[in-house]
Amino acid sequence: MRWLWFVILSAAAGTGCLERGSWNPFQDHAPVASAVKARSLSPVSPITEGLYVECVLLERPAGDEQLDRDLWASALPSLPPQISALLQENGLRVAVLSGTLPAAFQKLLDSESDTVNPHGLTFATRKEAVIPTADPHDPCEFEVLTDFASSRSRVKLSQPSAGVMVRPESRPDGRIKLWCEPQIQHGVHVETLRPTADGTGFVMQAEVPVASYSSLGFEVSLAPNDYLLIGWPASAAHTLGSVLFAVEANNLPRQRVLVIRAGHLGQPAPHDLPSIRGMRGRLSIAAEASRR
Repeated sequence: MRWLWFVILSAAAGTGCLERGSWNPFQDHAPVASAVKARSLSPVSPITEGLYVECVLLERPAGDEQLDRDLWASALPSLPPQISALLQENGLRVAVLSGTLPAAFQKLLDSESDTVNPHGLTFATRKEAVIPTADPHDPCEFEVLTDFASSRSRVKLSQPSAGVMVRPESRPDGRIKLWCEPQIQHGVHVETLRPTADGTGFVMQAEVPVASYSSLGFEVSLAPNDYLLIGWPASAAHTLGSVLFAVEANNLPRQRVLVIRAGHLGQPAPHDLPSIRGMRGRLSIAAEASRR
């Protein structure tokens, strides 16, 4: 009988070691380059209080007429001119689609070949999460302008993984205030000793350096029928935007646009809107090319 308790206790201790320090915001979901597409995700949890964010990446050849021009012509500017201008200097653009949606946009959301890694995030206990957007070339090099009072600086990062950190908050009018911030995880894991949440001890956590560009962060307010678009113009090479949204397949450049919708848990978006979530069994074109 004693050997049985020894086996049980050993298994429990081993499980604790595996869980300790294993969380990584950029790997909250499968990496974008190898993510299995999905169209109708099951609820992440039965929680009905809090907020949710649904997201998907649209992907087509770089310079594609729809992703590079038409989609933005149909959307409304959502940021103050100065912030929009600073983002543009860094190869980033932001807009909101609402009301009657363009038929081409609805077709893109419904396409298996043009969508990558649709998934849902819930914010009942956590306050923020990172949405992965691309795995740039290693190393990645780009120029960044953090404010108009400074000059451009050249950045070089190894083992990069790019994404957008999102932090949703509920507004009294029923809208969702969403803070978005470009981030790039880079380098190797470093073991760091951190105090426990209750302050009674310490745990080892594996951390990876993250380049956060808070000065290029922005805030938008979304109604349940709004779609936030974050993207990169194909002409803006060697910018932060290209790091976040440029990929390659079969040695050909491809372009991505991040689509986000937010709302309150228990109050899903209207059924007549295009769905972001679902089950798909194919990889993105970039992911399929990387396997060859």
